[in-house]
Amino acid sequence: MLIINKDSVNATRHKLDDSGKIQEVIDTVSKMLEIKQALLWRSEAMAPCCGSLCNVASRLTHEVDLLGDTLTALVNSDTTQAAELLEEYLRILEETCEPSEPNYC
Repeated sequence: MLIINKDSVNATRHKLDDSGKIQEVIDTVSKMLEIKQALLWRSEAMAPCCGSLCNVASRLTHEVDLLGDTLTALVNSDTTQAAELLEEYLRILEETCEPSEPNYC
């Protein structure tokens, strides 16, 4: 099971440094894209009854676009561009997601 969080994206990003792991990175980014597309589809399907999902759908659309661009870069063997896009995706995750273990002090 793939959990998309800062750690998993960072680990995927670091695999780009090893040319022997490019296919593994392509597979991982493809799976991330599939997951985010499913979440986007569900948020859009729920929007008519749950209007507050517009912000979620907007964020997911941006994530889908970014992951799609990353996958395209990987397929075109542009690992430099793919690394930059994954770094941007990491920044988005840092800005929009709560820490996995919140500090409730």
